[in-house]
Amino acid sequence: MISLANWDWNGVIGGIVSFLVVLYVQRRQRLNTSRLTSGATIVFAALVAYIWAPIGFPNSDWSRAPIGSDVVRLIPIVNFDPALLQTQWLPMQIYIGASTFLLATIALYGDSRRAAFAVIGIMAFGLEVSQAASNYFTNITPPYRVDIHDILARALGAFVGFAVLRIFAALWRLVLRPRVNDQTTWGKIDTLIRRI
Repeated sequence: MISLANWDWNGVIGGIVSFLVVLYVQRRQRLNTSRLTSGATIVFAALVAYIWAPIGFPNSDWSRAPIGSDVVRLIPIVNFDPALLQTQWLPMQIYIGASTFLLATIALYGDSRRAAFAVIGIMAFGLEVSQAASNYFTNITPPYRVDIHDILARALGAFVGFAVLRIFAALWRLVLRPRVNDQTTWGKIDTLIRRI
């Protein structure tokens, strides 16, 4: 059992920050909140907290750097370790970006552009800044990886999610031309998809 003094609060802080960011955009843009968007906001924040915390993917061979290695690799390709491509690193980073983007889009009621900015800011850039701060202030051994290619891979995941959702929404509008104008769950889902 880890005592509170040794507890790493990155996950909690990341979850709270992401929750407040989405909540701020919801209030600022006066988005239509419902159980669907509220639930997506909570799940989004929980997923961010899990990934930000050191318990996120604890058994993966890419989540921790070896002791004594240089963990700050800011130049893409030049400092990229090709052995990462033999692991699940790339699919997992893309999945992280895409899944959090999907949840953020639902939480922001179909506002996919703002969702993309929120996810890239929180899950791509923000996570690496948080890990760099943890390495500096707490001298974690072994330290967290801090890589610009993690940022790029998660941003790619958000872009892939954005492209897939836009295509899906376009097909939805094409196939279901008459708009559902009711306050049922089906009507709210229809409205949300048409806003993407």
